[in-house]
Formats: sequence, structure tokens, C-alpha cells
Amino acid sequence: MDARVRRRYALVALVAAVAVALVVVVATYGTPSPSGGGGTTRTSPLAFTFAANSSAEVQTLLTTLRPYVLPGDAFDLVSGSPEGVPLSLTNLNRWAAELRSAYPSNAIYAHTAGVANYATVAAGVSSDFAGVLYDYEPGFEPEFTYNFTQTLSDFANVSAIARAHGIKSVGYPIGRPILGNGTGGIRWDYAALAGEMDQLVVQSQTYCHAGMSAFADAVETVQAQYAAEDLPAVPEFQVTIGNATTSLPNGVTSSTGIACADALVARGLPSVYVWWDEGGVAELVQFLAGLESSS
Repeated sequence: MDARVRRRYALVALVAAVAVALVVVVATYGTPSPSGGGGTTRTSPLAFTFAANSSAEVQTLLTTLRPYVLPGDAFDLVSGSPEGVPLSLTNLNRWAAELRSAYPSNAIYAHTAGVANYATVAAGVSSDFAGVLYDYEPGFEPEFTYNFTQTLSDFANVSAIARAHGIKSVGYPIGRPILGNGTGGIRWDYAALAGEMDQLVVQSQTYCHAGMSAFADAVETVQAQYAAEDLPAVPEFQVTIGNATTSLPNGVTSSTGIACADALVARGLPSVYVWWDEGGVAELVQFLAGLESSS
């Protein structure tokens, strides 16, 4: 065999080896992670807490959104919030079992409004749940108020309930009093609220919707409150993804959501709470995919 023939055979062998390697890489890239994630390409440093308040949304987390879920993410299953939405422990426990089967390492939380509902959930949810969120928005439940002294008492009350059942208490307070947006100038100290709970998720979606300047001000204000109290924990802030097809008044497009998420990264925060609905799934996928490319 002359030199030209040997080079031709060598080239063919090299091409074949590269092709096999590419097939292996592509196959591995899309394979769900054994730890429960979907083998995502996600590179954003933020961990996500995905809200879900219906069987349809849970199924979307199990299917369409599966490629975007990593083991460090969490799920927040909502029932009995806002006022008038009936509480269903059956739904909460069924949804948690479905998610636990698909995502064995991810934290799962329950979420409800009103101290009566909170007590029922804390006592009745399965061992799949790490804790319960206390949704606190004046106008939704009789005990909710902008009176901060009473608010602190309400948070302390549900925290004691959670401790009695050996689960985490997570506050989910309205965010308008951060800057007095629509509250008649009333402002709250979110570090004080955090001091009553194991964790705090701040409903900052109204500020993300208002624009990047307002969102940055709100995040920085809460962070400054935490720093003043020398709290070791950090708050989690909410971004609501939606568009004209959703019923979410503070929903934002994927591009605005990405800007708000990037602002959290810039402030050194490790996670984001994401609210969405079935009408905005396409927008949510664009948000998650766009975060990958923006990182």
C-alpha cells in the first residue's frame, strides 16, 4: 500500500471516529440526569423554585420543563391560595408524589394562605414536603393586614405551627411595602419578617413588571435590611413570567424576566422564585432557554 492510500485510510478512520464521538455526545447531552434533573444545558448560576397550582402545571413540570430542572431546584405546590380557592391536601400529596418520582433529590414545598389553612397543611402533608409557604397578601384572608406589628405576630404564629410539625416555615409576603408601592407609603422591614421564619420568598414581581430601576431598588432595599440585621440567610425574590395570553397582572416577557434574573445574579443572590401559568409556558421556556445563553 503506497503512502497516498495509507493517508486516505487514515483520514476515513479519523472521520468515522469523530462521527461516533459526536453521536455519543449528543445522546448523552439529552439524557435525563439520574439525580432527577433533565440533563439540561442550563448554565445560569441561579437555582429555581418553580411554583405550580394545578395538575396541568405539575404535568408541565414533568414534561415540557423537564430539560430545565436541575437537582438544586425546588418546587412550590399551591393550594388554598388566594382566598376562595379550596384547599386540597389530596392534590398536594398527589402532586408531590408525582414530582418526587421524577425528581428524587429536589426539595418540594406546600403553599397556602390563611393561618387555618396553614395549620391544616402543616399537619396533613406527606413526608415529601420540606416546608410550607405562608402566602400573606392583604385582602386575601381575614388576618392579613398592612399593620406591621400584627403581620409579625401572624408570621410568628405560623412559624410555631411549622416547628410543631417538624417542617420549615417559609414566609411569602406581598412585596408592595418594600418601597410603599400602592400602600399609601407604608413600608415593611423584611428582615424582621425573616427573623420569624426559616426562610423568606419576597413577592417582588410587581417591581420586575415596573422596570429594572424599580426592581433593583426593591432588591437592594431588602438586602440592606438583611445586612442591617446581620442575617446569615438571603431572601429569594420572585419573577412572574407571562404575556398577553396569561391572566397574570405582573407577568413579564422572557426578555424582561431575564433582565430581572440577571440583576439578582449581579447582586450575588443564588436563586429565583418563578411564578407562571399554563398560558405562558412558551414564554417561560424562552425565559429559561434565554438565561442559558445570557450567562
